[in-house]
Amino acid sequence: MTFLNDLWKKFKTPVSAKSWEDTDAIVDEVLEPSETSTAETLKKTESLLTTFQETETEYLQRDEILAKLKTIHSLLASPNSHPIDVQFDEINQHLGIPECYEALRQQRWPHDIQCPNCYSTQLRRIPQIPPESIHNHRYRCLSCHMEFNDDTGTPIEAGQPSLNVWLQCWYLLGFTDSLNYIASKLNLDLNLVEQMVATLRKLFNAQKPIVHTELELEWSEKTKQLRKQLSEDLLKQYEVLNANVATLPRDSTEFRRQQNLRRTLKATTDPASPNPNPKRR
Repeated sequence: MTFLNDLWKKFKTPVSAKSWEDTDAIVDEVLEPSETSTAETLKKTESLLTTFQETETEYLQRDEILAKLKTIHSLLASPNSHPIDVQFDEINQHLGIPECYEALRQQRWPHDIQCPNCYSTQLRRIPQIPPESIHNHRYRCLSCHMEFNDDTGTPIEAGQPSLNVWLQCWYLLGFTDSLNYIASKLNLDLNLVEQMVATLRKLFNAQKPIVHTELELEWSEKTKQLRKQLSEDLLKQYEVLNANVATLPRDSTEFRRQQNLRRTLKATTDPASPNPNPKRR
């Protein structure tokens, strides 16, 4: 049994995780003041704030991520326009971790994100579980209730080779058919590269990278919808946090700490508002 076949067996089975049934369940998961200690509640609220800020930061980076992928895709449209070494340098320059996860999503699910267990497209995006990268999006299938990441059920999930090596290998296939060249550029054994190529072709259901230009706008809109849904879920948790603070004694340290969390989150979520007390002339 080969290295990658072993990985397929290991990771193709769905791994159950603590599920978030719906928005109300998300709220219960984050704040249960009647059953948890003050320290535990504070830890969860701080985690909420961090998750929201990371999600917003990733969204603000999205245009830059898409622009870098577009540069790579434009090179794929004319693979012989530059020497292969120049093309490889361009891939390295534009393919960071955020771009790798975005490319993985687009290549794996060119039309719509699907549950790897039941293939349903009815899902919600949920907060990622540390230490996974925030760029590795996490979802919950509304049909079979499985939770999964962008790389769930694939050998890429194991991290060996690393994600960027997998995607470099895939994009290099768009410029050359020489697996010897790819192996030499990635410093990998030829046999491993052959297995990686076979795995990627099976995973992406294609022989080479495909640029779905006509689907890019539709894909972008669906991604925005998922991000909006996640933000709304997180904001509902914020509302519970807001209500929970009101029940605390106002002279307590916990009340002051929660108030600080609220101010930080409110500053992040609310658009800039005009000065409520303008100077009178």
